Amino acid sequence: GEDGYTVDGGGVNDESMPENMSGSTEFTQAAGIEAAGDRLSIRDTAWLSFEFSILWFLANYFTAACLNYTSVASSTILTATSSIWTLLIGAIMGVEMFTLKKLLGVIASFAGIVLTSTVDISGESDENRGSFPHKSPRQISIGDALALLSAVLYGVYTIIMKKKVGDEARVNMPLFFGFVGLFNTIFLIPGFPVLHYTGVEPFKLPPTRRIWTIVLVNSAASLVSDFCWAYAMLLTSPLVVTVGLSLTIPLSLIGQMILNGQTSSGLYWLGAGIVFLSFLFINYESKHRE
Repeated sequence: GEDGYTVDGGGVNDESMPENMSGSTEFTQAAGIEAAGDRLSIRDTAWLSFEFSILWFLANYFTAACLNYTSVASSTILTATSSIWTLLIGAIMGVEMFTLKKLLGVIASFAGIVLTSTVDISGESDENRGSFPHKSPRQISIGDALALLSAVLYGVYTIIMKKKVGDEARVNMPLFFGFVGLFNTIFLIPGFPVLHYTGVEPFKLPPTRRIWTIVLVNSAASLVSDFCWAYAMLLTSPLVVTVGLSLTIPLSLIGQMILNGQTSSGLYWLGAGIVFLSFLFINYESKHRE
């Protein structure tokens, strides 16, 4: 055509395109995403933030809720299964290109997750748990189920955002997350008195300076990580970013060892290593496909 592109068998032939643009353009055309120059208006950004905020809250709520029943490391590990859901949902919605190599990479990541999960399903005893509170098999099962539900919701909202935005140039990210915070505040604050007076979850301000510090530090860390996640997802692909988040597993293991005195078997570290290698593999495969 006039723009120098050719279509072959329903796909885009990008041989005549600049190298640094071919992958991005092919992806946006294949996924049905609007061009990068079509910047979202304030109204469009607000509506996207509203849709995103619902799924974002539910995913984060279940992630936090599962910590009442299972360990931080196990929660991190199980939510890392979001890579599986991201690949499947992305392929169904036409956002993520499904390939056998990506599937093998995701399966390898899942195998690593299974290996690292052995510390939480290793029987009735609390051996190697340090000061981490005892949890019954039923409590652990509830925590694991909540973590997996969070992983599914994460895959859904990651793919939806990539589908509707496509390119980081189309959205004002501070405005987007500002709307997310605004909508969550408006719609969730009414739940505080309801939960408080029904006794489901009494509301109290943090009682000590230490807990205030924990709340503020975690809030700031969550804000920064969400910004990094969103930009990385729009600059690369949902699957690469999702598998990349699995790299928090070694850090969570180290943190739990320091805070709870918990030790881990060789299989635990082997699984973490497999997750790391699968991220490198999927990242290479995604770049190669572009």
